[in-house]
Amino acid sequence: MSTLLDRSTFETSRALEYFSEKELCAQIGHPVEFWPVAVLRELIDNALDAAEGANIAPEILITISGECLTVADNGPGIPPDTVVRSLDYLVRVSNKAYYVSPTRGQMGNALKVIYAAPFVSSGGGSIEILTRGERHCIEISLDRIAQRPEVRHTKEVAVVKSGTEVKIHWRDLARLLSEPSADSYNPPPKAEEIVRGYAAFNPHASFVLNGQGYPSSGLFTKWSPRQPTSAHWYTPETLRDLIAAYIAKRREGAPERTVREFVAEFRGLSSTVKQKAVTEGWQGKRLHDFVVAGDVDADFVQEILGRMQAASTAPPPQQLGIIGKEHLSRWMAAQGVARTSIKYQQKRGIDKGLPYVFEVAFGINEDDRATRHILCGLNWSPVIGGDPGDPTLRDAIAEANLGRNDPVTLVLHIARPRFQYADRGKTRISL
Repeated sequence: MSTLLDRSTFETSRALEYFSEKELCAQIGHPVEFWPVAVLRELIDNALDAAEGANIAPEILITISGECLTVADNGPGIPPDTVVRSLDYLVRVSNKAYYVSPTRGQMGNALKVIYAAPFVSSGGGSIEILTRGERHCIEISLDRIAQRPEVRHTKEVAVVKSGTEVKIHWRDLARLLSEPSADSYNPPPKAEEIVRGYAAFNPHASFVLNGQGYPSSGLFTKWSPRQPTSAHWYTPETLRDLIAAYIAKRREGAPERTVREFVAEFRGLSSTVKQKAVTEGWQGKRLHDFVVAGDVDADFVQEILGRMQAASTAPPPQQLGIIGKEHLSRWMAAQGVARTSIKYQQKRGIDKGLPYVFEVAFGINEDDRATRHILCGLNWSPVIGGDPGDPTLRDAIAEANLGRNDPVTLVLHIARPRFQYADRGKTRISL
């Protein structure tokens, strides 16, 4: 007679979501061979956002050598407490997650992924972060029995002129980011391709990759991470989540926020007259006063959203930022596209309550032996592999009969306050 299995019930720590290949693939949105370039993109996203948030024209310096990748920026520097909080794998740390605003990253997992990827892919590696007069050294290992990452974090005084410098030590990293892949059908892009993509979508920024410069092409106005968001971009659900996040932060020791202070943060509601009108009946009330049975009162959320929208004007789509024909044409010509063949179109509108700017440029390569090149960007960040994963865009490319061996270049960019991503790595969207 066979013995029956008496199954045990096991618990798995959520911290381990970053410490297996399967789970980290879900976080990054790509298989392991794409991780180095995905980490590079996260670092450049952070660097650009930091400079823009300080109203500084971004200057990004990227160095790849041996087993090291270094990305340095000219922003204000990551606050040391943000570095410390990012080491807690049970929470996400982000200043973008609850705001509806056209920013590059909104998931709050960038630093966690950067710490974990070298360990999971090669069994080792470390990270150095130089910021605000300190050098943070971070080494990750895994206590698999206790189901938790072991984080060794040391810091020391360092000379830091400005900005943030992140250095990743990762076995065989230079080869992974620079040499051709064995997968000829869907190879991961190399570092040079990613940097060229950022140069295409960020006319105001300059980049240097191992001494190769990609200079700024001049002034470019886009929505800054520091600009107030618009009440017209929120739904009751997203506004409720933002209010709940502020209340939770207050419980952690942050100052209490009044309803009027909350309203004043939104675009078009900075005047005292409008603030008084929007908050009528709630004078002196604080956000936590509207917590009912552990949740934010739905009637309050609906009412305040309606009042804020009635008292303000929705920003037109062009205020998101337009890259423009001149810059994209200059960039495409530098990539070997015949300038006389370049066509550019732009469309602006409102989709499901959110504004968007859609830009497309197309041209024929001067070298007729060159194959098709598709570059797609979402909110000024290139999509890895050129495919945004949206069936609408894939179908449009198919209908245009752009074969893989055609000597053409197609550039697509969409700016929008928020995308509905189909994966945690911000690579596949639903339009």
